[in-house]
Amino acid sequence: MAEGTRMDCSFTTFWGKASPQNESGPQYHPLAYHALDVAAAFEALLGTWESVARSLAAAFSASPDQHSDIIRTLSALVALHDVGKFAWAFQAKVPDLLPSVFQTTARPSPYRHDLGGALLSAEDEDLRAVLDALVEDPVDATAVLDPIFFHHGRIRDASYDLVNVFRPEGVAAARSFTTAIRELFGAAALPRLRPGAASTLSWRLAGLVALADWLGSNVRWFDYAPGNRSLEDYLAEIARPMARQAVAEAGLAAAKPSSIKGFLALTRSSFPATSAQIWAETVELVEGAGLYVLEDAMGSGKTEAALVLAHRLMQSGGGSGVFVALPTMATANALFDRMAELYRRLFCAESTPSLALAHSAAALHPGFRPALDLGSRDDRGYGRDAGDETASAQCTRWIAEDRRRAFFADLGVGTIDQALMAVLAATHAPIRQLGLSRRILIIDEAHAYDSYMQEELATLIEFQAALGGSTVVLSATLPTVIKSKLAAAFSAGRTGTKRANFPIWSSEYPLATTVGDKAHELPIVLRPDLARTIAVTRIDGPEAAVQRVVQHARAGAAVACIRNTVDDAIDTVSVLAEQGIAAQLFHARFALGDRLAIEREVVARFGRDSKAADRRGRVLVATQVVEQSLDLDFDAMVTDLAPIDLMIQRAGRLWRHNNRPRVLDGPVLEVVSPFPHDDPSPNWLSAMFPKAQWVYRDHALLWLSARDLFDRGMLKVPDDLRPMVEGVYGPDADARIPAGLIRQRNDALGKALAAAGHAGQNVLKFHDGYRRGSAHVWRDDLDVPTRLAEPVTTFRLARWDRNALRPWIADPDDRRAWRLSELSVRTTRAAGRAPGSPADAAAAAIEAAWRGRHDLAVVLPLVDPECGISLIDGRNRIVSARYHKEIGLSVAAAPV
Repeated sequence: MAEGTRMDCSFTTFWGKASPQNESGPQYHPLAYHALDVAAAFEALLGTWESVARSLAAAFSASPDQHSDIIRTLSALVALHDVGKFAWAFQAKVPDLLPSVFQTTARPSPYRHDLGGALLSAEDEDLRAVLDALVEDPVDATAVLDPIFFHHGRIRDASYDLVNVFRPEGVAAARSFTTAIRELFGAAALPRLRPGAASTLSWRLAGLVALADWLGSNVRWFDYAPGNRSLEDYLAEIARPMARQAVAEAGLAAAKPSSIKGFLALTRSSFPATSAQIWAETVELVEGAGLYVLEDAMGSGKTEAALVLAHRLMQSGGGSGVFVALPTMATANALFDRMAELYRRLFCAESTPSLALAHSAAALHPGFRPALDLGSRDDRGYGRDAGDETASAQCTRWIAEDRRRAFFADLGVGTIDQALMAVLAATHAPIRQLGLSRRILIIDEAHAYDSYMQEELATLIEFQAALGGSTVVLSATLPTVIKSKLAAAFSAGRTGTKRANFPIWSSEYPLATTVGDKAHELPIVLRPDLARTIAVTRIDGPEAAVQRVVQHARAGAAVACIRNTVDDAIDTVSVLAEQGIAAQLFHARFALGDRLAIEREVVARFGRDSKAADRRGRVLVATQVVEQSLDLDFDAMVTDLAPIDLMIQRAGRLWRHNNRPRVLDGPVLEVVSPFPHDDPSPNWLSAMFPKAQWVYRDHALLWLSARDLFDRGMLKVPDDLRPMVEGVYGPDADARIPAGLIRQRNDALGKALAAAGHAGQNVLKFHDGYRRGSAHVWRDDLDVPTRLAEPVTTFRLARWDRNALRPWIADPDDRRAWRLSELSVRTTRAAGRAPGSPADAAAAAIEAAWRGRHDLAVVLPLVDPECGISLIDGRNRIVSARYHKEIGLSVAAAPV
């Protein structure tokens, strides 16, 4: 054993962790030991994820028999991730543990050890010489070392006076430790990186090192140890065995896919496979990363087809799990429930796959293990430097919610927003990238996003392809221009080139498209029993619409009434009640727990398994929450006008299941809309919808949609779907816009172009890599929006018992209870709690604790029996509000 690998006194006295759980044990964990814990965790991750290890090593110009040497050198470099902690400025954060080699007791200034380590490695000649011997090329060095030093999830560009923060004693210890680590691991010079591989390596390495640091910082496996072992002994006897145990117990080993083959065997469906599902069974898989786009009618089983395809990809080694991204929380919940049984058959019977919802605090489904199970420990920063957050505290905060850990579940289901965070400058975006790239990413309802989110989505697909992951895109109404953009982004990621036009030619529908080195487009046929014709009629105003709802309900029909704003939906329920119709209300302004309960009731009453007696004469008044992916079936639908793709989605909830008795002669989509005259005035829409005019601001788009719907007078599925979508979104649509709406059209297009440009500035650039020098300002993920929308205020409802505030929704887990009591409102309508509440002091105390976790939610105490509350709006005016579990939060207009 080399002499340098023994724990000399300087190594022993430098602490790496100093928040002991056991006061009778060691009061700190030696820095050298922590370094080995993390390096061993890195090794264990690569030992478990063999495909990731191969991809990591393949970035270097080396033959496969050199890969083990590459991994060994990378592990040695990972052991240097906290070399910045040898600085006096770090060690002095806990004065009682300041090593005696330092001759000063002065209080240090705020100091970031990740930045300090990066700067020292670049500016200290002796340390630089050791590292240059391992990574010779300067460009290669940034791709390897920046992800290691900046392992806390964000790049920092700043400077320190290294002499002041390290002191000579700290620099000497860092030099000695670096030499000892090189000898211990037998690290040799890394080969040069392959051309174009630097960015891929840096993103992948950043996620791996951050995850290894979380594992290696967790006292569940790496308890504090006295510094009486040599580095060699500690690595062999403690660090490596515990690292293997940590990876296994944290749920990071992937469940093996089952050997089941075929749609019917996998789904056990009582219906024959659709053409889309047969395509998923038989399509030739792309070698390496592939993009699969499935365009088919509503209710055709696209999601099941995607899961069949994803299962085949897993069986072929093309991924280690699935993440399904949907547009809303309601659609994610619905899919979670629909697929629960099928999920089990995706994996071997002897495995226990992990399942997570990536949006809420919903309990895990029984029988599934949690993903990324790293326990929970709320460490804080050392000393008074709150900015230098510990890895364990950062980990605890990041994985506190299932929406984040879902990226490491064998089966993750959630909103698209959580996936999009992987390509924004949000803390630990590389961890999201790492999780997603190992999964088959399924993007459902891909048409449901605006220009800003479409740019984010294209970037997500580009990153996914560049990191070797496959993507499946599903839609009933995807405009060709958007499909071409997604294909171009995927091709750029797969080939490592800049985005260029990608030829997508076919106008057939339904259509399956496979993109690898080139595109293959295959028309598919809708199963005959899914083809149908839906009549379309116009209703001249909301008052007439209410009467149609009443008539249908009294005739015994199951009725959906879709309003474009929450306020209009609440008003409609009130008007219906005056006429003796007790409608159920479903929108996004409920506390999460109440919303989930309503969602379950809605699916039970109007879903696939609903009974005739439960549906008869029942009315659901809802907003857009029902138009995507929910498997609901109504006899009659009265809906506000919306863009054509959304109208088609809404129509997909009419007569969805053919085996039901109906009280009407056929499905009719009744659309509340002004008549689309040839020469409408600029207030064509606002005169009928004074509130909803702000929801879809491109009134020309709505005019085109109305014109096409009412001119046809029917919607033929599938024949009309492509022509109707292209007629509104295609290149010829602008020529049809009447003069009175051209200004609104131009304003909307200008905003759409600005939104896409804004997104282009906000998204990460893959070719920049995870390296210093990029223009991005990294922020906490709670501060990085995925949607270009008006700011919202997050409220958490609370019950006041005159002594204390309790979450509105009860749950044994206090943090989950508060999440389930949460709702959001546009800040212009409600910016905060008005002063003077009897529970104001108690609410402020709770909020103070949240602020320490970067949580800006506002407590909303419901004091009086009527659940009334005073709020302040965005202009600091006091407004009254009221909450009811069946109505949601209603906010009165501010006095003029």
